[in-house]
Amino acid sequence: MYQVKALFLFFFLCCFSTVVAQPFVIDLRGKDLVNHPERLSNQWQMKFGELLSAEEMQAITDKNFQKVPGFWNSDAYDGEKLPGTGYATYYIKVLVDKDGPQLAINPSITSTAYKLFINGIVFGEIGKVGVSKEEAEPNYIKKIYKLPENTEELDIVLHVSNFHYRKGGMGRAPIIGSYEALIDNRSKKIAVLFFLMGSIFFMGLYHVGISLFHRRDKLAIYFSLVCFLTILRSLSVDEYLLIEYLKFPWWLSTKVELVSFFLILGFTIQFIYHMFPSFIPKFFTTLPYYLAVGASIVTAILPMLYSSYLVPVMQITTFLTGVGLLFFIAKESLKGDKEVLIALIGFIFLFGVSAVEIMVHRLQLVGDLVFAFGIFIYLFSHVVIMGLRFNTTFEKNEELGEALQSANKELEAKVLARTKQLDIKNKELIKGNEELKRTNEEKNGLIHIVAHDLKSPLSNNIGLIQLMRMDKDVSAEQLIYLNHLEKSNNQGMSLINDLLVLYNLETQKEINIKPIEVQPYFSEVLKKYTGMASQKQIELREKIDTEEGAFYTDKSLLNRILDNLISNAIKFSHPNTSVTVKASLKNNKLKISVADKGTGILEEEQHKIFKKFQKMSNKPTGNESSSGLGLSIVKELVERLEGEVSFRSYPGKGSTFYVDLPNLKNS
Repeated sequence: MYQVKALFLFFFLCCFSTVVAQPFVIDLRGKDLVNHPERLSNQWQMKFGELLSAEEMQAITDKNFQKVPGFWNSDAYDGEKLPGTGYATYYIKVLVDKDGPQLAINPSITSTAYKLFINGIVFGEIGKVGVSKEEAEPNYIKKIYKLPENTEELDIVLHVSNFHYRKGGMGRAPIIGSYEALIDNRSKKIAVLFFLMGSIFFMGLYHVGISLFHRRDKLAIYFSLVCFLTILRSLSVDEYLLIEYLKFPWWLSTKVELVSFFLILGFTIQFIYHMFPSFIPKFFTTLPYYLAVGASIVTAILPMLYSSYLVPVMQITTFLTGVGLLFFIAKESLKGDKEVLIALIGFIFLFGVSAVEIMVHRLQLVGDLVFAFGIFIYLFSHVVIMGLRFNTTFEKNEELGEALQSANKELEAKVLARTKQLDIKNKELIKGNEELKRTNEEKNGLIHIVAHDLKSPLSNNIGLIQLMRMDKDVSAEQLIYLNHLEKSNNQGMSLINDLLVLYNLETQKEINIKPIEVQPYFSEVLKKYTGMASQKQIELREKIDTEEGAFYTDKSLLNRILDNLISNAIKFSHPNTSVTVKASLKNNKLKISVADKGTGILEEEQHKIFKKFQKMSNKPTGNESSSGLGLSIVKELVERLEGEVSFRSYPGKGSTFYVDLPNLKNS
């Protein structure tokens, strides 16, 4: 273990020289303390469980020594293992030049409170030293004290107590040097730290902006979290600036220190995974991530005395995870990918500073700004990688933009040419539409004339056929022919009547509003279709519900609506079924429904049910005639009466048509 400590001391103790002399005596005479402050690393005399003066420490015959820096529960004391909590006195004698410059001492940080005596005089106290948890108050603040002048010997006594952390003692060795040198060194360290933290802050802030506009980009979110946690971590260790400048209490600053350490591990592995998901296995990052989050939650809840025991567990987790990630990245870098090579360099720095952090805590090495520098280089390497990716994306976007601009120009030219063609076609269509409108008017007039002229001959034919059927000498075969003739003439009359109705709808704009009594009106209408229904053994059912008086509408138009709906229902109903007509007059609205149990309308044909001259696949069940105009006439008439028409139809089960008409009394 001592060989390992010596190895790390050789690499990392670079900011200050260290003097090691005989136990509890350090000779600094002749040393250049202006340019090279000295750490008081030595075997200090220690008395555990008592708070003594320098004279009392010197008077002890059976002296105990402990290495500083070190914690009293790390080594044996009188052959026994000490607990992490308790209190003790540390004593050392320092020899200095009497006529040297003004000297000062930086006691560094002890765990977790100290009181400094020099030559029997109290120079300062950080926290409050006590002999119990109730008396002691922990705190971490770095303070520099001027030493007495014109003296050759310094009897330095430190009373140290700890009841709030798992380790107690002098984790860092005090530093002696010229007052100006110590102040200057600390100021420079803080300046460099603020520079690094400012740089990392703006890295994180930039990626926060990216994550706001690209919310699915987890990479930027994790990167910014690592940046901000790094700032918190750096401000809560070494110089403990959260306590000194922001006045954080000791417990909060220490929790920030541990939680930021744990979460930096968790979010860093998530960041690396999302950066290189192709070769970093997800299962490898899952366990450390949840361990880090879980340890952070436990630390936030439990007192520091207990949660600090998670530190060695997470240090081992950090080391093992770092080794694994280093293996995956190094293996992939052999393929020569530029991004992976940059990531490898950055991760080597990260892994190195993580090792330093662990050694600082476990072997009491002096890391100073090593962590801040290392993680800055690591984060900067990933900024370079993401910059490369953004640059690649930008170049691709430029290429796509140029291609799109070229395509837009071609499209604009095509659209312009097409627009000219459409203008020409539009003018032709307008001209053609006017001609069609004129032709349609001529056609309507011709149809009206022809229909009107054909109506009389057809009526005469029907009358003659009926007279011939009355002749007793007409044979059965002749009677069949007469029936066919009568049917054909009736079909012609029906078509002519529908055509005349359409013509009247297009030419006549006014309607003749008269009152009707709903109950007797519908009873009278249904009587007209009794014979037609009985021929197919169809039962006509009516259900009339009226709570109001007369209903105002155009009776002739309503007759035509009901004629088309009821006759259609009978035509398309199967024999031995029923047709149900319902009417309800409520709230100044007449609601009519005509339901049959016929063939129904196919779903794919329902959209053309109200259009003119539409041929449907369903046919009348008794081979009756159908002009294809009936339902289009119904729609025209209902709209003329300011109403609405709709239907429901189920193939093979039948159809129901609904008509809603308003009371036109005040129209």
